[in-house]
Amino acid sequence: MENEQGQQADTMWGYGYEPEKALGEALRSLRTARGMSQEDVATMMSRSGFSWRQTTVAKTEGGSRPVRVNEAAALALCFGVSVNELLGNQADSPEQSLIESTYRVSFSLYLSTRLRTEEALRRKQAAEREYEESLAQLSETKQSYEEASRAFKEAFLEPSGEGEEKD
Repeated sequence: MENEQGQQADTMWGYGYEPEKALGEALRSLRTARGMSQEDVATMMSRSGFSWRQTTVAKTEGGSRPVRVNEAAALALCFGVSVNELLGNQADSPEQSLIESTYRVSFSLYLSTRLRTEEALRRKQAAEREYEESLAQLSETKQSYEEASRAFKEAFLEPSGEGEEKD
């Protein structure tokens, strides 16, 4: 990969590794191993909701076209491989594969548990606010009720003294 000055760039991936080219090579390899044409891949991607043509496949295989994450995920799904494999990253051993799988599963579980916990905290905080608001409203309505009750008793239940004879 060359930088803006035309010099070989040392990327975050390591010197000489170009994700688009690696993906393109893997795509070509997967496609030819399955006896598919570039047009077949374009049709498959179109059915997956992407606007791909034969030229899109050719540019992708050549590494000259950037691939969006959702496109890489769709390609991996269509070919039955992981995005990591599509990028040319193969585990060196079964033990590494197991470690990587365990990491992915535990990270996924961690994220979903964290999201559930954060959502539960938001619901708890909302419930606490609602509780405090209800307590305040209860206090106000109790005070109004007590005032109305006194007025009712005075008006209807206690003798007013009118019309009574005085001894």
